[in-house]
Amino acid sequence: MIADLRSPRNGSGYAAGPVTKAPAWHGLVAWDLLFNNLTTGLFLTAALGDLLAPEVFTPAAKVAYPVALVLLLTDLACLVLDLGDPLRFHHMLRLVKLTSPMSFGVWSLSAFSLPAFVAALLSVVPDGSTTLEWVRRIVVIVGLLPALASLSYKGVLFSTTAQPFWRDARWLGAYLTTSAMMLGSAILLGLAIVLGQEHAVVLLRPVLAATLLVSLVPLGLLVAEVRSELRRIPNHGQLARASALAFGGGMILPLILLIFAGQALLLGTVALILIGSLVARYVIVYAPHLAHEGTREAG
Repeated sequence: MIADLRSPRNGSGYAAGPVTKAPAWHGLVAWDLLFNNLTTGLFLTAALGDLLAPEVFTPAAKVAYPVALVLLLTDLACLVLDLGDPLRFHHMLRLVKLTSPMSFGVWSLSAFSLPAFVAALLSVVPDGSTTLEWVRRIVVIVGLLPALASLSYKGVLFSTTAQPFWRDARWLGAYLTTSAMMLGSAILLGLAIVLGQEHAVVLLRPVLAATLLVSLVPLGLLVAEVRSELRRIPNHGQLARASALAFGGGMILPLILLIFAGQALLLGTVALILIGSLVARYVIVYAPHLAHEGTREAG
């Protein structure tokens, strides 16, 4: 029965066989996706602004790095709590196999955690010497590559499974990556507003609009490649409504507000982006569950 949900494929192994049960991934995984994109996107966005235009973005960046660290710790907590036996989380560190998306992700997050911690620590130290400032910038540069690796592995991990929807979602990695930069720009904009950094707000507003537009490209390609699979899911209207909410309320409406609305609505725009992004990640996580539920009902 579940094999009927699959589109025909060539090849051998489990990827070409029937899927017997829904994935054991639920709400915590949706939050993990969100926090992963928030921490890496915020770190990367703050780092780029801090390095390229320090006179404008450094005050906001020095607040962004500790916030990114808190988001990283929250993400790691979601990952550990979602394990079948959370106390055995350290077993993930016993294997280094960078061709495995799971192992690559674990070690990317581990590598990212050290520069994220040091950058956050140096950011809360009272203004010190020029040497300390250069050390902070070097640490930020070192953190760029593991941060990028940490945000890019999630979509690949999902799309290498045999679960309905995920197995055809080859553009999921690109969507999550561009979405992370959108979320990072949104959080940095929110911090700049709260801190009263007017120049940073003026510059970040079009940056956020641009990242929203860029995110629409892989999202459209993702929808196109999984559309036929989604149509095989009985009662797929639930996914369609949630997707419309995430797309309209979390991307299109914020884009309109960024272009036409006044500054008073910017914090509300950031909130809409966060809510829409969370809904989108719930859609990603629960699509295979709805496929399996529909198959059981049909049987």
